[in-house]
Amino acid sequence: MRRLLPLLLSLFLAASALRAAELPSSDLQVTAARQVVNDAGTVYYGDATQQARLSHGEILLLADEIRYASGATPGTGVAVASGNVVLTRGALRLLADKVTYHPLTRAYSVAGPRFTLQSLNVSGASLEGEPEKITVKDAQLSYTEPGPWVPTLRASTLTLSVQNQTIHAELPRLGLGGLGLFPVPFHTLSVNDPLFHDLSLRAGYRGSLGAFLDAGLLVPVEPGFGLGGDLGFYSRRGVLLGPAAAIKVDRPDFTLTDTLRTGFIHDYGDRKTDILARPIAPDRGFIEWRHHEQIGENFTLFGQFTRWSDSEVIRDFRPEQFYPVQVPDTFIEADLTEDNSVASIFVRAQPNSFFPMQQRLPELRYDQLPTAVGLGLYESFAASAAMLQEAAVPSGSGPTVTSRRLDSYYELTRPFTPREWLSVRPVAGARITHYADAIGGRSTYTRVLGELGADAELHASATYDYTNERQGINGLRHLVTPTLSYRYIPAAASGAAFIPAIDRNAFSTYLQPLGFADTRNIDQLTATNTLRLGVNNTLQTRDPHYGSRDLASLNFAVDWRLSRAAGQHPFSAVQTEFAVMPASWLRLDTFSRVDPRNGALRELNSGVTLHDGDAWSARLGSHYLQHQLQEYVLDGSYRLDETRALLTRLHYDARLSRFVEQDYGLSQNLANLWLIRYLIVLYEGPRRESSFGFNVEVEMRRW
Repeated sequence: MRRLLPLLLSLFLAASALRAAELPSSDLQVTAARQVVNDAGTVYYGDATQQARLSHGEILLLADEIRYASGATPGTGVAVASGNVVLTRGALRLLADKVTYHPLTRAYSVAGPRFTLQSLNVSGASLEGEPEKITVKDAQLSYTEPGPWVPTLRASTLTLSVQNQTIHAELPRLGLGGLGLFPVPFHTLSVNDPLFHDLSLRAGYRGSLGAFLDAGLLVPVEPGFGLGGDLGFYSRRGVLLGPAAAIKVDRPDFTLTDTLRTGFIHDYGDRKTDILARPIAPDRGFIEWRHHEQIGENFTLFGQFTRWSDSEVIRDFRPEQFYPVQVPDTFIEADLTEDNSVASIFVRAQPNSFFPMQQRLPELRYDQLPTAVGLGLYESFAASAAMLQEAAVPSGSGPTVTSRRLDSYYELTRPFTPREWLSVRPVAGARITHYADAIGGRSTYTRVLGELGADAELHASATYDYTNERQGINGLRHLVTPTLSYRYIPAAASGAAFIPAIDRNAFSTYLQPLGFADTRNIDQLTATNTLRLGVNNTLQTRDPHYGSRDLASLNFAVDWRLSRAAGQHPFSAVQTEFAVMPASWLRLDTFSRVDPRNGALRELNSGVTLHDGDAWSARLGSHYLQHQLQEYVLDGSYRLDETRALLTRLHYDARLSRFVEQDYGLSQNLANLWLIRYLIVLYEGPRRESSFGFNVEVEMRRW
């Protein structure tokens, strides 16, 4: 009996300690390699293979040691985790040396927290977490891995709303790395907004501008709204300054993107003349606005407004934007799509008087896509009402042409597939166009045209059992597709003397659409009785990732004009497209036009591209247009290491026997965030740009 009493007493004390360490709810579980029960609760220890683990709903706590003590009342216990602590809650992953967790309220306190939430990296002196928000004291926030060159936001208090995905900062300062350089105007921003939008910095020297420093920056003011501007100093021209803004809204049923860029300068330098040989005024500037909006799945609104003070302002101060698009465009379009139709309103205006533009003020249009109507027939329909206008350039040098036009087109087709290798699509169509502002002595004019034609394709193939492991060739397949299209529109040129020709032919060296369906120059049509012949060839091999891979293609096309306008020849130039891709590191492509009467080469555009992964690449291209153009362009890059690469571009004019442009540069990736380019540019020949330029450009890479 004496031996039994001490044993019963020990069991009673152990049971009391276990009751003190009871967990507050069934969904809270703590596991560990070893646990020790004492008067204060239970201590859970990890070992070399696994840490102690506490899970409670979406909360997961890992640590070298977790101490759990029950409260005075059920459910009021506290867990204290220490040693290499990792707390995970949904998208939040937090690292710390010590975390105190309250299971009843699911709140937690952290000393010296470091955590990531989506793309955010946050650290601070302390943290208080609740289910709906997280508050960090003496916080430092960055949108990439922290580093000395990473944009960083510092704040006395940083509050993250989990539900709204927003951040509220008290006394925010923006800087690089651990430095808070300057205060910022915003206090609340979205988790998905970067600290900087479209940050750019250019510095260097150009003979026409002098030494220059040009910077652009947008900072978030409210969630989805960035505000900033561009500031440029040009020693020979003055100061260029302009506000900028950006809006971005992304919801399940609504998206919106808006950007605004402006710039204004009193240019005291050598401004020369504009495209119309007129002197350029000293007060210069530009406004560029772009908009894209999507409401639900069916409605889209997009457009842009571009206003330049003169034809050369962008070329002088923003050359990287000028060369891709050298004519400013201002338009807005609204599209409403249904199951098989599109209704649209399109407006194109010209606020810049130094470029010609076919203005549409506005054009309303309805398009019914091909729709089955029974018996294998398909119909399509299009109708539009447009107010067109084109002013003479320069302004006042001639009359302004105005045209109010109603246009409709109806097409009926009946596709046939008599064999699996043959498809034929007969076409019959009609077009009615009414002009309310006719010329040539008439007040109005209505044109009615008919169209007959057909499109046919023949499909043939052959396979060859050929393999080449070095080139990655696993069998060959040759696809041959002869094509034949015919259109007969005998009266297309009727009424030309009465039609104000605003939508007219544009210069192009490619074969133009044959039928009404794709024709845009409806004010300047010509009689058509044309047969288009073509042959498309493709050589393929099996590919383990995509099923098949093209190795080569060779396509021919030529028009046979059975009836011709004055000055036309029976046959058009023979157009040939040829491309060879024998390996992933090599591509050869050409486009040529040859006169079938004498074999003369009218046009040749070709290019050879070589690359060795991302180590180096080179492309040599040539452009030849008979009696007008003959040039060669070499673009190359060579990677020096993981962060630096050499760049070059050489542009040679063979007709003038000179290099019109030479670019030599070095690009550098800094902290996987900044892209820096050092570039020397040499020009030859008369042009606005000076013969020498040196640029250093810094751009923030998007993440």
